[in-house]
Amino acid sequence: MDKGLRRTILELLSSMQGREIPQSYIHRALNASKSRVSEILKELESDGLIERRSIGRSKIIYIKKGITEKTIKHELKTLRLGIVYSSEYLFLGYFANKMRDKGYNVHVEVFKDGLDTTRALAEGEIDLALSPLVSQLYMYPLYKSYRIIAGGMTGGFKILKSPNEEEGTVVYSSRISTMDYVRSEYIEKSGLRGSVKTIYFKYPDLVSSPNRIKGYVILWHPLYHLFKNKGFQDLTSKTGISIGNCCTLAASNIFDSETMELIRKIYLDSINRYIRDPYRYLSYYSAVTGIPVSVLSDAVESYKPSPEVDIQTIRGMVSKLNNGLPDNTIYYEALYTEH
Repeated sequence: MDKGLRRTILELLSSMQGREIPQSYIHRALNASKSRVSEILKELESDGLIERRSIGRSKIIYIKKGITEKTIKHELKTLRLGIVYSSEYLFLGYFANKMRDKGYNVHVEVFKDGLDTTRALAEGEIDLALSPLVSQLYMYPLYKSYRIIAGGMTGGFKILKSPNEEEGTVVYSSRISTMDYVRSEYIEKSGLRGSVKTIYFKYPDLVSSPNRIKGYVILWHPLYHLFKNKGFQDLTSKTGISIGNCCTLAASNIFDSETMELIRKIYLDSINRYIRDPYRYLSYYSAVTGIPVSVLSDAVESYKPSPEVDIQTIRGMVSKLNNGLPDNTIYYEALYTEH
């Protein structure tokens, strides 16, 4: 066994005692082979220094307290940020620019689904995620490898009724997402519970054919623009449904508290700068997502800032999850509270 690599791994892990992290982070951080890292981690597990859990094809490591090697701090210079395809994060240009000033390059990866975005964070494919709060809470008890550190925006959704509605109502929504939360609220408030069938979709498999929809569809900006000229009725304002946070910022446990605070501070400052000048980085965001600037300009009015997220917000969301767990307080652990 490579004693030098073992020592380096121990030094890295000693800075993360008491936390769960994706195993994939270690070989990436140290530029070492996956197989050699896995062998050393297996030995450390036998020595009682760590615990490993397999979730699908991924592994999550819990670093026990008491590792005595000299602590080293590995600082990523490229931060991989995952976002859902939407018009929601128009402040990202400010964030990327300010992080660059601090020596970090922000690489944005666009996902088609909020649950996939959150899973990528949980399993170490990305370091930060802007994804639905619902998705982040749903997946947290399984992985525990990230924390929710800030809010983002609210609004930006539409509840649309098809002109082709037939007997046997169908509601279309993305899965385990803000749209799913709105779907649940709408079904309850409209008295449709027990009489509807829910069909989940991923962008773009449904929205490419609006004429196929018979029933209701719940979509976010810019996807609902595709339905504007198809005769769909906008029911959003009539329902009185609102959401405190749509997508929130979650960060991997690989970051120490100092870096977490830096990311959070710059992120919140970016939202404040966006409020003062929301149009400055539309071209940047268009280049990242492929959404035309003309469409993004409309989104400025569709989304409103909601930069903070707290226990009360999570408690309200959890009460709607109907998860059946005996102790819902596990979800409160998902909120990063050291700031």
